[in-house]
Amino acid sequence: MDLLIQTALQGILIGGSYALVALSLGLTYNVSGIINFAHGDFLTLSMFLALAAQSAWLIDPYISGALLFPLLFVLGAGVYHFLLRPVAQSHLLMVIQLTLGISFVLQNGLLMVFGGQPARVPSAFETTLFQAGGDFIFRAPQVFAFAGSVVLALLLWLLLDHTEAGRRIRAVHQNPRAAALMGIDVPRLRMQIFGVGIGVQAIAGALMLPGVPIDPALGFQYTVIPLMALVMGGLTDFLGIYLGALLIGLTEALGTVFVSGTSGMMVPYALFILVLLLRPQGLFRRA
Repeated sequence: MDLLIQTALQGILIGGSYALVALSLGLTYNVSGIINFAHGDFLTLSMFLALAAQSAWLIDPYISGALLFPLLFVLGAGVYHFLLRPVAQSHLLMVIQLTLGISFVLQNGLLMVFGGQPARVPSAFETTLFQAGGDFIFRAPQVFAFAGSVVLALLLWLLLDHTEAGRRIRAVHQNPRAAALMGIDVPRLRMQIFGVGIGVQAIAGALMLPGVPIDPALGFQYTVIPLMALVMGGLTDFLGIYLGALLIGLTEALGTVFVSGTSGMMVPYALFILVLLLRPQGLFRRA
């Protein structure tokens, strides 16, 4: 029983890492209307930039995450302004192809610069352990990533529900034309929020990085799984997106225990299909 509880809690912590990426993906989608299939690759980019910063200046990844946020923000805003905005109103397939093209460029660029061998970025907290209840032990980076996902969720809630900027964001999401008539600069707001969504990847990468091997193809995993959480949350419900990410992490961890071999990794995808069949509108949204 203790092993089962330990595995379940471990899965929830893993789900917190997925939630970090899924929430930022949901933020960019709800404002820009674009599902960014390169979102996970920006996370991988932030991880390799943290690796470069440590190799050059011995900067701990937790510090480099804060330093890289402005760089990723500018990069994300530039990608939206120069690449995505001109085609945002085009056919959905064109937008998907463009974001997939950005994904391939980022992956192959990282492959050319850093090579294809897995790399690790150590941290001062990498070997730190937390003990809960006397029997359960967790790695500090996983706890920090989960705590970061909770903080991000609270910040999103405060931003969207209790600030003027949040009201503008919700107005653009609900009716961009009416928002423009009320004096909101819709293209600029979309560019800024897209930049923030990519900038958050720098923080997420720093929280998830210590002790985890990284390679240029890692972005695919952190695009597909957060996208699953986004759909399970009904695309617009941030609480549903967050809980969907936790549920994916939980089923992934339990699947590796109860299903033999690598087949356990398929359990979250089976859950995703089940949600699509039974709750296509999202876990917590009305039909």
